[in-house]
Order: sequence, then C-alpha cells, then structure tokens
Amino acid sequence: MTELVLYLLTHSRELQKSTNTGALVVQALSASLKIKVEVIEWQRKAADHRLLDLSESQQLGLVYPLQADTAQACYLLQQGQYQAQNPAALAELPTRQNGSIKHWVLLDATWQEAAKMLRQSPYLQSCYRLALKPDAPSLYKLRRNQKAGALCTAEVVMELLQQTGCINEKEQLMLLFDEFNKR
Repeated sequence: MTELVLYLLTHSRELQKSTNTGALVVQALSASLKIKVEVIEWQRKAADHRLLDLSESQQLGLVYPLQADTAQACYLLQQGQYQAQNPAALAELPTRQNGSIKHWVLLDATWQEAAKMLRQSPYLQSCYRLALKPDAPSLYKLRRNQKAGALCTAEVVMELLQQTGCINEKEQLMLLFDEFNKR
C-alpha cells in the first residue's frame, strides 16, 4: 500500500546532467510498495494537472526551506511528526497529521533554478511547506558552488524516508548514493 508519493518536479536542464541525483531516487525506490516516485518535467506555462489538483485541494506539500515571509502553512518534520512553524500551520495541523497518503513535491534543480521554478509557479506557492533539519551537512561532492546547509535531491529524500520511518528504503538509496558520489 502506498504511503508516500514523491513528485520530483525536475528542471529540463537537470534531466541532462550526469550529476543529477533524482535519477538515483527513482532507481532506488522503483520496487517499493510504500513509496511511489514520479518525475515530472517542470514547464513554466503548462503545469502538471495532478499537481494542480492536489495543490487546489491542499493535499500537496512542497519540500523547501522555510521562509519567514511566506503566508503558507509551514511545518518542520521531525521523527515523523509535523511541527507547526507559523500561525497558518497551527490551524491545519490536524489535517496534516491525519492524512493517509502524503503527497510531496521536491524541486529537482540547482538552487538558482529551484528558486525560479517556485517564483514562476503559483500553484507551488500555494502548497503547504515542509522543511527538514538534517543531522549532518551534505556529503554531495559532484557539483561546485553548493548553497551552505543545502542538500541534494537524494539527500532530501533520504531525510524524508528517515523521518517517515522508511528505513529500509533510505538505506537502499544511501547505498546507491554513496557509490554515485565516489565518481
């Protein structure tokens, strides 16, 4: 039974890069019965209808660093529990904790591209936000000029899997990531 649906909203440039870790996520989790991963190519003028529908029904969370100036409900996910980070989140907290399937979108792009994708996609701006506090800094070595404190897509997914109790899936992804990162 699917418990978690991850949408990797991927910038077109990212699809061509040999250093893209979103492909590792798909490879590692393709056989999972608990987790479904879909790669969706981001298009500025043509939003994916599934994401639009989930966003409109307030069922889609955006995994993205918290921003103090957002009016959207913001949560921190720790040990599988949502922790409200602003007044909007307090009002919606029971809904988040009782949801049977979690639908989360991750922006699979460079940080500059991800910020642009968010800015140019109103439906993403209306999603509730989910932030993570990783225990360790990024280990990703294949790209330069990484944002301090930022994680690559595979590391974000590993953190989500840890926080939601999907330990076997996390370990499977971690093995692939470790090999990939040695290149």
